[in-house]
Amino acid sequence: MRLFLWNAVLTLLVTSLSGALIPEPEVKIEVLQKPFICHRKTKGGDLMLVHYEGYLEKDGSLFHSTHKHNNGQPIWFTLGILEALKGWDQGLKGMCVGEKRKLTIPPALGYGKEGKGKIPPESTLIFNIDLLEIRNGPRSHESFQEMDLNDDWKLSKDEPCLCCLQLLAPG
Repeated sequence: MRLFLWNAVLTLLVTSLSGALIPEPEVKIEVLQKPFICHRKTKGGDLMLVHYEGYLEKDGSLFHSTHKHNNGQPIWFTLGILEALKGWDQGLKGMCVGEKRKLTIPPALGYGKEGKGKIPPESTLIFNIDLLEIRNGPRSHESFQEMDLNDDWKLSKDEPCLCCLQLLAPG
């Protein structure tokens, strides 16, 4: 019995220590250009219009560019909802229109063990990102929670109407 308890305590100790010793991966952020005036900084839920170039750190090869591969058009995405890479969600917070950043994204915050297309598994990625515009993003998650009156993560036919009636009710 003592041996069993000792093993259990030792296992818990090793598990907790190993979790504490392995740091969470972080995005390296380098500001390449910052505007003189910043009226608004990006935050989670914002729609962002960006031009970007993505490179493999290993050999510096370009794997995607909105200038070259997207008919020269920038892309829109929503910050903070994993619509893009986790590394983008971390590395593009607090950015101003006109700002350019270089993000170095470790594999765990990029395409990880699977890779994607031209990107091999376990690749560190480098992105040069130019923020062109910020807009208020959709409030879908907050709106859903407001309408889900019984908190069952489903909307009945009546819940959106009842929610609207509550919002319009006086007092």
